[in-house]
Amino acid sequence: MHIYEYLFTAIIIVTILLASSTMIGSVSEPSRSTSEKEQLKVTAQKIMTQLLLDPGNPHDWGSNIDIDPSNLTAFGLAEYTETTREAYVLDSDKVLRLDSTNPLLIPSSSVINLLNFGYDYGLALEFYPALNVSIPLITSDNYTVRVTSDYGELPIVGANVSARIYYYDSSKKMIENTPLIVDQTSIDGQCIVDFSTLGLPTEMKVLILVVDYYGVRIVKTHIPTWSNVTQAYLIGSNLFFSQPYNISDNEAYEIIATKKGGTDTIENVTYSLSMEEEKKFKLPYVEPSTVALLTVSQDGTKLIFASKEATLTYSSIPGVSLSFPFAYSIERSVTIGGSAYIVRLYLWRMSW
Repeated sequence: MHIYEYLFTAIIIVTILLASSTMIGSVSEPSRSTSEKEQLKVTAQKIMTQLLLDPGNPHDWGSNIDIDPSNLTAFGLAEYTETTREAYVLDSDKVLRLDSTNPLLIPSSSVINLLNFGYDYGLALEFYPALNVSIPLITSDNYTVRVTSDYGELPIVGANVSARIYYYDSSKKMIENTPLIVDQTSIDGQCIVDFSTLGLPTEMKVLILVVDYYGVRIVKTHIPTWSNVTQAYLIGSNLFFSQPYNISDNEAYEIIATKKGGTDTIENVTYSLSMEEEKKFKLPYVEPSTVALLTVSQDGTKLIFASKEATLTYSSIPGVSLSFPFAYSIERSVTIGGSAYIVRLYLWRMSW
């Protein structure tokens, strides 16, 4: 009889121990999860600070095309000048070298190594304008420009819009531009910039917009779907083509967005190109306010266009969705090439 009592007592003790162990695990799991999320949050904040405030090393790695991933010893996107450093002002050349289509792309594996992530973390970066500027309706060079907020797509009323079209005139064999149109968005967040009365003689054209809403400034370039325009890449003072071209008169037009008398204006300066390689040309100088570059192929059949817009997504896992259940995201307002952008960082653990 005593043996059965001992066995029964032993069973009760084992049951109590198992139940206690399960309860302890259940109670500690939320604490462990909270701790891991806090650690991810702290890491994300540190990485974002480095990306936005550190120019990297060498500090001119964006514009200096001789610097490749093997030459980088530190990674950062901040603009560097000898005289002053403004917080949250990013170097457009550095950001553009994160574009997957750019011939000078810095691969994500190099960035992961420079940030000392190893196999522990993955990241993604999104760069997008602080205001949404779209052209929902186009009718024969009559453009409806719509400006909305990033949050909730609310219409922006009273935004100043400056617009100009650059186009190739085959009869004159040169790039021309239209008069500048200046307008404001109405209560629906829209305004119309109408160039249809000018009778532009060609399909080789690019629309340049500058939108300013109480100091939040956005430069937008738009190529109509029917236009005969070929993309190129401007990094530093170097122009890269996707295929070989001879350039008409070796001339390039730098499109500049500046303010004059409190009003945004769009102008251009002309520089000579010098061919260095089959698909690579060099400019003697790039104006600090340059937002795009235009040139024409020798046979006059292609308008070649390079934009400095920095809207892109960069991820350590290319092509993956940015909706990670265990990722921490953080965003900051920055300035890139004189335009207001939002940078959003996603950081997630690759292993636990």
